[in-house]
Amino acid sequence: PVAIGACGGCAVVAQSYARIFFRNCSATGELYPWESVERLVEKFETGEEAVIDFEKRTVRKVSTGEEFQLNDLGDVQPVIDAGGIFE
Repeated sequence: PVAIGACGGCAVVAQSYARIFFRNCSATGELYPWESVERLVEKFETGEEAVIDFEKRTVRKVSTGEEFQLNDLGDVQPVIDAGGIFE
């Protein structure tokens, strides 16, 4: 998560994560690890722009306006909002 954050990323979307990656996201406060309800790798091309709506818990494909549901971040969101557990 630190390398992605250092490159300007603030969130990642995947159907699932390794536990250590998810925990490092919350510990460092670098990234919001959103989990998609469905597999999205076939829905996007490399370089396509997407917008995450934190309130609606959706990711929108900018080129088509198509929206995909995300799972709630739960208790990890306020930790990341605060900059992680090391802040």
